[in-house]
Amino acid sequence: MTLTDLPPKPRGGGHEIRRSWNRLVATHRSVAALFTTLNELRAAQDETRGSISEAHRDQARAAIVFTAAGIDSCLSALLEDALPTLLRTQGDPHKAFMTHFMTTRFKENKVTDATKKAVIAFDPRAALVGLYVEDLTGPSIQGAKDLKRCRDALGLRLDAALDDTTLQAHQSFFNARHEVVHELDIIDAAGKGSRSRRHRDITAVGQQCDGALQLLLAFIAPTARAVRKTRSSLGLATT
Repeated sequence: MTLTDLPPKPRGGGHEIRRSWNRLVATHRSVAALFTTLNELRAAQDETRGSISEAHRDQARAAIVFTAAGIDSCLSALLEDALPTLLRTQGDPHKAFMTHFMTTRFKENKVTDATKKAVIAFDPRAALVGLYVEDLTGPSIQGAKDLKRCRDALGLRLDAALDDTTLQAHQSFFNARHEVVHELDIIDAAGKGSRSRRHRDITAVGQQCDGALQLLLAFIAPTARAVRKTRSSLGLATT
């Protein structure tokens, strides 16, 4: 199993995509190395067509964890760095921003202390954007619902590569992440008996991880274009 190569860094994003791109590259490199090691371990077996050991499956489980960490890190950085620019003009990102605060943070006038502190902060806008990013990503991205919220926040709702059906198709990856991270892939036998570990098809895991990393690219590339357009409209440098 090998990952699809990443293309060159998208043009026009400047510092707004630099951190997220670097984190994607680092994640891709780490996950690719895990699969390279796994391939080498399999090749070293006397009979590669034999059953796959739990040690080998643990390599695949590690790839899921690394990929999920990359998703969290990349999307958080992308939102933190790109939103301050995208929110400087009227558009879908600004509409999503206002809607979120009016329906969530200011709902029924039940304003939290964190929101109050952001409003009176030395730089209220930056503080509010920080709260917004926290609300969007939470402790971690849990699945398609969170992906959709991040997409909409960046103004990418109409991007064909990020439509609802595509994002929903990645839910199985996040389900696997939950099973590995929170349950160690352990299945409790019904009634009395021993515990077993959930079967992981290595090829399927590779495809899931590869697809998830390509999905991050699908977030970063159009965001770079949106940033370039916004910067141009404001009369700012676009590189």
